[in-house]
Amino acid sequence: MRLIRLLAILIICGLALCARHAAAQSVSVEIVGEDHPAAFAEDLVSKLNDENLPETRFEARRQTRRAINILTDYLNSKGYFAPILEPVIDQGPPIVTAVRVTPGPKFSIGTVAIEFIGEPPGKEDLPFLTAALNLRTDDIAEPARVLATERALISALRNRGYAFAKAEPREVLGDEQAATINVSYRLSVGTRVRFGHVNFVASTRLRRTFADRLVPFQMYDLYSPSALNELIRRLDETRLYSVYTARLAPIAREHIGGDAVHDIDVTLVERDRFTIGAGASFSTDEGPGLTIEWTRRNATRRGDRVTLTGVIAQRQRSLSSEWSFPNALGYGRSLRLSGFGGFDETDAFDRTSLVFGTSLDIKRSPVLTYALGGTSEFSRETDTTGEQDLWILSVSGAAGLDLSDDLLDPSEGWRAEVRAEPGTVIGDEQSNFVSLLSAASAYRTIDPDKAWVAAIRARMGSVLGADTLELPTSRRFFAGGGGSARGYAYQSIGPKDDTGRPIGGRGLFETSAELRWRRSDNLGFAVFVDAAAVTSNDVPTVDDMRFGAGIGARYYTAIGPIRLDLATPLSREDGEDPVQIYISIGQAF
Repeated sequence: MRLIRLLAILIICGLALCARHAAAQSVSVEIVGEDHPAAFAEDLVSKLNDENLPETRFEARRQTRRAINILTDYLNSKGYFAPILEPVIDQGPPIVTAVRVTPGPKFSIGTVAIEFIGEPPGKEDLPFLTAALNLRTDDIAEPARVLATERALISALRNRGYAFAKAEPREVLGDEQAATINVSYRLSVGTRVRFGHVNFVASTRLRRTFADRLVPFQMYDLYSPSALNELIRRLDETRLYSVYTARLAPIAREHIGGDAVHDIDVTLVERDRFTIGAGASFSTDEGPGLTIEWTRRNATRRGDRVTLTGVIAQRQRSLSSEWSFPNALGYGRSLRLSGFGGFDETDAFDRTSLVFGTSLDIKRSPVLTYALGGTSEFSRETDTTGEQDLWILSVSGAAGLDLSDDLLDPSEGWRAEVRAEPGTVIGDEQSNFVSLLSAASAYRTIDPDKAWVAAIRARMGSVLGADTLELPTSRRFFAGGGGSARGYAYQSIGPKDDTGRPIGGRGLFETSAELRWRRSDNLGFAVFVDAAAVTSNDVPTVDDMRFGAGIGARYYTAIGPIRLDLATPLSREDGEDPVQIYISIGQAF
């Protein structure tokens, strides 16, 4: 019975393949006239729809008519405006259909002209139109190029302030004898426009001072689409609104020197003010972890955001808060106030800490950011040297450049970040230090379908000015675990005391390489190699590196991929587990 079922399945599959093969051969193409490369005929055939072989002459005629219409449109799009296409039907049996194609001459551009309907633009604007007129005599007369040039002309006018410029029906005259077409663009320019007042029509609480900081232009500035698009981008950047539009008012409020002044009407619909989110993670070494986040938006009507985050995990229990004020000191200059309280219990140390911080974030462009900040940390630590109470005061400066194409799941581009933090330690241990940290990652698709992505990252840090045991544990470097070198236990890489307890170090180097394959919209896989080194010196060497490797699966969701990794240490030492498992949200880097 199983053999009969198998044979039936094979027969059905064979019939399906035969049907596909028959469908692919339903209509053929014969080229007549001047010599054309074989690729030309293949190109024409590729435009035809796959159909079953006709069973009647009526069906054959219908198929050839469809094929002629498709081929005529395609030949016209390539500049063949006088082709001759004839149906060829062999009644068989079997019935065979074909289309005999005489392409004729390939038309070129004869003359190109611009005609203004109504008032023309100013003389100072004409050179910009000339630059946008990228259609020239003797160019191939492809309709797509004719239309693209028309769009470029309208875009050039709008970029010069003519917000209501539009194209009237163009005149196109063909000369079959000369195989040319003459194109005359007919443009309605309209009055040049200047920006007026920005009216925020908002179903939300909004302070005018905050709204004005989002506007990238001044009143009476010359209109430009890029300025209006920048306003829309900034509204999106706030993450406050589910709906946001910005349009010129249809009626001018006044006229200045012949230019019309139009207000901008901005419509906003506020998102939910309160949101709650949760995340989870698991690794065989660190155990399970749960994160809960509560967010309150726009409490002061200045676009601010209050976030409370609680973490309950095997090695950490903490509660942190952040109150951010975007554009508080002008657009791109935001303030953040933060607080943190928690308890860490690791193999290297136990720590109870309370941290207060403030930061000024400066956004110089959509990809370049700076940050200046300061923190005050009170902690009680127990490590290999015993228990001590510490007060850490520090300032910091950072710069980041993000040229990747996606925040959570990048496939192209790169990122880089550098950070410096000088500080002083007061209490049972006293010292001064300067912590330096840099990181970079790069991403590249390696196939046309963008299913395969190669990713690489590196991270390097040094602490200057104090020995390892003089530093607070929060300022030492540790490596190993899901966010570092997979395959190794958490904090297991680096110097240890006589009992084998990690003590951290002053020098850090980490690197990873991943090959990611997205098999479908929801499922993907990865192979990776990680390496890390932590040393008591401020600069690690290659001899200190420990390597791990593994495989992973990714389940893609709207908020990013859910990641499952299995890794093994390649530089395994006695007592270390042969395999570690990690589950979390988001790519490893």
